[in-house]
Amino acid sequence: MNDSNGVQPGRERDERAAAAAKRILGDLFDTLIANVDGARDNRDPECLHDLRVATRRTRSALGQIKGVFSEEIAADFKYRFAWLQQVTGPTRDLDVYLHAFDDYAASLPPALRPHLEPLRRYLASRYDSERAALVAALASDGFRGLVEDWSTFLAEPVPDDPDEPNAGREIGAVADERLWRLTKRVRREARGIRASSPPEQLHELRKSCKKLRYLIEFFTPLYPQADARRLIKSLKRLLDHLGAYQDLSVQVHFLTDTARRMRDAGWASTETLLAMGALIGHLLSRQQETRESCESALEFYLEEDHQAFFRALFATGR
Repeated sequence: MNDSNGVQPGRERDERAAAAAKRILGDLFDTLIANVDGARDNRDPECLHDLRVATRRTRSALGQIKGVFSEEIAADFKYRFAWLQQVTGPTRDLDVYLHAFDDYAASLPPALRPHLEPLRRYLASRYDSERAALVAALASDGFRGLVEDWSTFLAEPVPDDPDEPNAGREIGAVADERLWRLTKRVRREARGIRASSPPEQLHELRKSCKKLRYLIEFFTPLYPQADARRLIKSLKRLLDHLGAYQDLSVQVHFLTDTARRMRDAGWASTETLLAMGALIGHLLSRQQETRESCESALEFYLEEDHQAFFRALFATGR
């Protein structure tokens, strides 16, 4: 496994944005490629995880660093990296569910636990088929073409007089502008959350928080290290709570759908369906508890001293 967050120490704020962005994306691409063999050969589940994180951060960078590359190029590669994210997702999800299975069983009354075993076997059978699809995708012309085209793009020198409006600007100014815009977006969305807000609204806030965290991590060496770490820590605290809530929501939906599929395919007896229903009920209770903790995390994040710190770091001169 190999992981990298983006810009390496020593990069200057006055570097041209297109050159700096390519360097950031090149670091992420190195991480992605370093984990391909491990993901394909199933050496360690974290190889697939790191590959997917690098893919997600690449897509986020292409979407957030606007006006640095042409819209056509950014859109094309965003689409192709989205495909990579999609074809690697089911295997990673099943990795997580199978790893969590013993905890699922332990959450049930002892009498119900044996009846959950058909779920483990069903997940394992799906895992085998999804892993075969993953291996095929990583050997496909689509993936090879993505690797070749992306490598070529990253290696191309930046023109002295680029067409894109932000390509020739200093990376420090572009970073300040994009980070401040995202900071305001997260704050606005966070302030809009109410006790009655649907799960989808919290999910949208989580996605915005992740984009902001990724962008801060990309540009960390452009800012005082202690300040950047403080902001990342503040975001991570909120993301941990939002992520736990979203994960439980996804698990409830997945297990409900899986129960239907198992029933229709003859995989589940009445006892197994009852055990899965009890598990779903347990997860729903945990989700409600987690929702309450999200509210306190939001209050903490929105405290004025935290927001003033974001403003001081990214809104200089605004």
